[in-house]
Amino acid sequence: MPLSRLRTLVDLLDERAALTPEQAAFFWNDEPFNFSTLRRSAYRFAALLTELGVAPGDRILIRLGNGPEFFQAFYGVLRAGAIAVPIFPSSGLERIKALAQLCGARIMVAEEANDDPGLRTVCVADSENAVAPASFPDIAPDDLAFLQYTSGSTGSPKGVMLSHRGLLTNIAQLIEGMSLTNADCFVSWLPVFHDMGLIFMTMVPFFLGAKLVLLPTTLANPRPWLSSIARHRGTVTAAPDFAYRVALRHVRDPKAYDLSSLRVALNAAEPVRPTTIEAFEKAFGLKNVVIAGYGLAEATVGVSTWTPGTAPLVDARGVVSVGRPFTGVDVRIIENDEPLPAGQVGEIVLRSPANTRGYFSDQQETARLFWRDGYIRTGDLGYLDEAGHLFITGRLKNIIKHGGGTVFPQEPEQITDGIARIRRSAAVGIDSGGPEGEQLYVFAESSKPGSESEFEDTVIDVVQAIHAHLGIRPGRVYLLRPHSIPITPNGKTRHAKLRDLYVSGELKARDSILFPSY
Repeated sequence: MPLSRLRTLVDLLDERAALTPEQAAFFWNDEPFNFSTLRRSAYRFAALLTELGVAPGDRILIRLGNGPEFFQAFYGVLRAGAIAVPIFPSSGLERIKALAQLCGARIMVAEEANDDPGLRTVCVADSENAVAPASFPDIAPDDLAFLQYTSGSTGSPKGVMLSHRGLLTNIAQLIEGMSLTNADCFVSWLPVFHDMGLIFMTMVPFFLGAKLVLLPTTLANPRPWLSSIARHRGTVTAAPDFAYRVALRHVRDPKAYDLSSLRVALNAAEPVRPTTIEAFEKAFGLKNVVIAGYGLAEATVGVSTWTPGTAPLVDARGVVSVGRPFTGVDVRIIENDEPLPAGQVGEIVLRSPANTRGYFSDQQETARLFWRDGYIRTGDLGYLDEAGHLFITGRLKNIIKHGGGTVFPQEPEQITDGIARIRRSAAVGIDSGGPEGEQLYVFAESSKPGSESEFEDTVIDVVQAIHAHLGIRPGRVYLLRPHSIPITPNGKTRHAKLRDLYVSGELKARDSILFPSY
């Protein structure tokens, strides 16, 4: 199916339903849901939205998790000419109202109808008796398909505007960059309301006509993910680094899962650790299957990765390269708005035909997003080596100044996570007002209960390990209860939010701190 024939995501759905109507668009609970059924139900939902007065360009919140209803609603919104706004299904009422106000949404799709003032809630099931209009609106390639809202951990959420053209462009970049084909089998637990789970793990297999096995969004138990790969002979999966670490922590007998069919296990969305790649591949008998990648919503999703089968490239500091940029993507490293030569760390800026045009209804933040000549500021720090391989060293806003030097959070975090009794850690810079200025503070979740002396021994181990590896001692180390470190729906640590929780005293108020007590 040549890309040139497709103008929008609705065209993609139409084309799939015409070419392979009985083929499963995805499997849910091991039950197939074919393209013909998906198109028919999406059009029916579009008819309902039309009956409700939805006009082209209207924004519709979608508060649904993984499963058939999400796709029926998402593609139904697009077919009605509206703009989808996927949100975290467990979003609280205040966040929902805030997002609705930011994007001007009047309607939300949810599992249950429960109208709130100013926001009408509808269900996919409500569309069963909807009557299709004589015609649906025409959709142009540069029309917006959906808004991807940021987590809002450092301020008001920003709605990244993603067009049909940009999405189709990035789909093509991902397919070429990872040599994906219709013979692949995708297995995904990633949330479909977030960019990597929606675009890479559903739109790409839809485009290819490849098999897609979709799972519930949970990693409390990673075994269904691994067993699905084994049972379906999955060839492509993706997850943040922490998910592979969770699998290693919870699976006592890796040999019980035959993952030999895997050829691509994308590791992206947070800093990639060489120890994770090595340990995961060793445990499951794989070689050069886990590949590091880089992307961001402002570039649609994908920016760079490796060709499958390539061994990881790790620099002297233990930073894993995320490969070369995809076709059409140009990456530069800048400092004080000027380009830097190869090997020097600075802010990453990039230009791509899949780049967003900005943030919805936010001219000020959109102006800040762009550097020059169509390049966007990523907010990430990194460098390019002489061969053009990209290395991500940290976030511009998350770097820590300690004793006059610069510390990137992933360095102490990787060291801390390797210590017994630690399930997850986060490093932030905090200035407590003393003459020493900003200091490295490490927050580590305990993996199991313990005594005061055991907690103290763990904290001492953290301090000694960081000193041995980095030559510095943290200003403070706090041992926390499990799930105390705030994360995004996609598993990224919210460093700024954690800092705020500590400084405001909320971590203490929540009784999250196990040691030291203060």
